[in-house]
Amino acid sequence: MDYLSFSTRATTRQERSAQWQMITRAPSAELGDDREASIRGCDLGELRLCSVAMGKHRLENERTSLHEPDAGLIKFVFLEEGECLIEQNGRSVSLSAGQWCALDKTLPFRTEAQEATRQLALAIPKRRLEAWSGSARQFTMAECFLNGAGNVLHESAAAAISAATVMGRRDRARLGDVLVQMLNMVWQADPQISGARTHRARRLVVLDFIERNLADPDLSIAWISEALGYSKRTLHKLFADEATTLNRLIWNRRLDHCRKALLDPAQSRCSITEIAHDWGFSDSQHFSRAFKMRFGASPRDYRNRNLVH
Repeated sequence: MDYLSFSTRATTRQERSAQWQMITRAPSAELGDDREASIRGCDLGELRLCSVAMGKHRLENERTSLHEPDAGLIKFVFLEEGECLIEQNGRSVSLSAGQWCALDKTLPFRTEAQEATRQLALAIPKRRLEAWSGSARQFTMAECFLNGAGNVLHESAAAAISAATVMGRRDRARLGDVLVQMLNMVWQADPQISGARTHRARRLVVLDFIERNLADPDLSIAWISEALGYSKRTLHKLFADEATTLNRLIWNRRLDHCRKALLDPAQSRCSITEIAHDWGFSDSQHFSRAFKMRFGASPRDYRNRNLVH
């Protein structure tokens, strides 16, 4: 595989599962809902890089693959959205968005998700991974990739998938070598330090999702929970130390953006209703009351008082 881009197109789940199994060479693949499954991937020398989006699914490899094309590969799974359970060698890891783990592709394993997920996967030969043999970190607890070396690796690998389409084979191999070096840096990082940041990192994931979707009037705790794979209870616990609730935080961020828009000369011809709708408020009167409660004046008075014409 130099470069691969594929989406399931069959009408039934059984047909799409068969397509996925054929394209990915998965020994067993079961797609459990009607969402389209897609994969984009490339080979960068000895590094195989894939971006995968799927709905509910269950993938299994029940045999030891000593003589298969994947023999000797270690796979690193970086979960970008959703929640996924991975089992191997009697152990299990529940990955949430923003976390990664490694698994040995020569041994039986199973991955399962009840909702939509998106992941970035890197696979390299064992011999390219320093201190894999005998390491206590072989397939252990999930670790965060939202900061430090893990974040640098993830962002670089994600960009590499698109960049590889316009690169020659030699340059792709060189890029792969750089990513393998970065992967080894992440692998040898202190897990206690990265683990200590997980709570803060998960909060950052939620805040980033909120900021990217503030303009959507349907943004809610339920939507965040479904999109990121966090339970509602987990979401509330992540923000338990805040002086306000998560719902109020969303509300305040929308009001803050509306306030900035009202003071922006470039938007002086936009009506207050338009600005409110642009940031997810569907009820103009409700918006006006909330704005006055937060900033001490109605949106119209606030704009007239502060906008420099």
